[in-house]
Amino acid sequence: MRDIESLADVPQFVDAFYGKVRQDAELSYLFDDVAQLDWPHHLPKMYAFWTTLIFGEAGGYKGNPMRPHLELGQKTPIRPEHFQRWLTLFYATIDELFTGEVAEQTKIRARSIATVIESRLYQNGLLADTKAI
Repeated sequence: MRDIESLADVPQFVDAFYGKVRQDAELSYLFDDVAQLDWPHHLPKMYAFWTTLIFGEAGGYKGNPMRPHLELGQKTPIRPEHFQRWLTLFYATIDELFTGEVAEQTKIRARSIATVIESRLYQNGLLADTKAI
């Protein structure tokens, strides 16, 4: 296996990861039923987001990733377990496809993102079952 090396690697893991999310009993309803994501529109944003995080400005991501998560938290309970499941699927996807320093750094970034979003939901009173924080 090789490390994440090019811009073309990002859609590969993003598609594989969200494929898992959409099949997951704990998470799929948040994305498909509650957020009602338009996947053909959403996935290119995720490619840009992760490309920017991994490769810098080459990704061209522009946006506020907090806003949709706060809006989702207003629509339905989001629990710490959702973040843990998201990370489990993310780590598994990266580990299935890549190995190396960039892959490990990508997993660390995912953990940081999950922690920040979970914390902001908590601060805004939108995280259900906060005893786990």
